Amino acid sequence: MSSIALTDPIRRREREGALLCGCSAVCFAAAMVLAKLGHGVGASTMSLLTVRFMLASVLLWAAALSAGVGTLRRRDALVGFLLGLPYAGQTALVFTALTRIDASLTELLVFTYPALVVLGAIALRHEAPSRRRLAALALAMGGVALVLAGAGAGTIDPLGAACALGSALIYAGYALAAGRVVGTRVSPLTFSALLCSGAGVAFVLAGSAAGSLRLAMTGRGWACAIALALCSTVLAVTTFLAGVARLGVGRASILTMLEPPTTCALAFVVLGERLTAVQALGGALVVSAALALQLRSIRSLAPWRFRSPLRSRRSSRARARRCPTSPDGRTSRSGTASARSRSSTGTS
Repeated sequence: MSSIALTDPIRRREREGALLCGCSAVCFAAAMVLAKLGHGVGASTMSLLTVRFMLASVLLWAAALSAGVGTLRRRDALVGFLLGLPYAGQTALVFTALTRIDASLTELLVFTYPALVVLGAIALRHEAPSRRRLAALALAMGGVALVLAGAGAGTIDPLGAACALGSALIYAGYALAAGRVVGTRVSPLTFSALLCSGAGVAFVLAGSAAGSLRLAMTGRGWACAIALALCSTVLAVTTFLAGVARLGVGRASILTMLEPPTTCALAFVVLGERLTAVQALGGALVVSAALALQLRSIRSLAPWRFRSPLRSRRSSRARARRCPTSPDGRTSRSGTASARSRSSTGTS
């Protein structure tokens, strides 16, 4: 009886983590639909993204300062800020794709990034190739082929599809670079603030130089831009980080797989978009590939079965020996590069 009572707080904490990560996935998924709605009322990509990242950076810095930034080395701050430049390019490609193809199709193509992260890690010899990883890559590539072919010849804009796949490629490179900084020397919340600051400044400079930064948007345009900042950036990031604190990076990253089906559902309800049966099958293959790459984390989804307090203490001591903590209490190895980068921002 006492053992069950001791596990109740653990299960409650893990349920809270699952709900927080699910909320984060919905918030990230809403970005595609909000961008489509913003474009529909005449707001430009540059205007939407400038407002989104400048407002989000202010709010994330406020959250980071209230939580305690800690010691931030100048080099790490500069790296985090400069990583905002490729992240800005990746997000701009996503929003450009949304002006040419459906939100659901864009989401499925962008979500190939976990497979591309693994491909890059293998190419850079950060990870060894295995049958599971190679099978996941084959699933992802087959899924992309079905997503593109399922619409029929001439019905998908090639430039829009190229922008979506290009954004996945850039995000994979960013994830490999960010994985060496976030969670080891810089807290994910501080890294998110640095990243959004870099992206916001990049959009201000690029928009001013090109003359495409027009802040004279309609009320609906401003509403979409502010919702992108508050919902799809600040709320999405903070709820995911809170979920990670309760579940760990591995299990939290599993719940991000809710994002593609949620985007498709929102696009169907709000925008009236539909996927063909072949495209839906391709999307399922893409998500399955991402799940296969997290197979080890799936096996550790233990909150749904009983664990005695003694076994939990033993496993905690074993994990502590395998994965020592840094002086601030965070584990020194926080998971894969894609999961660590996801703890800072999303893909759109």
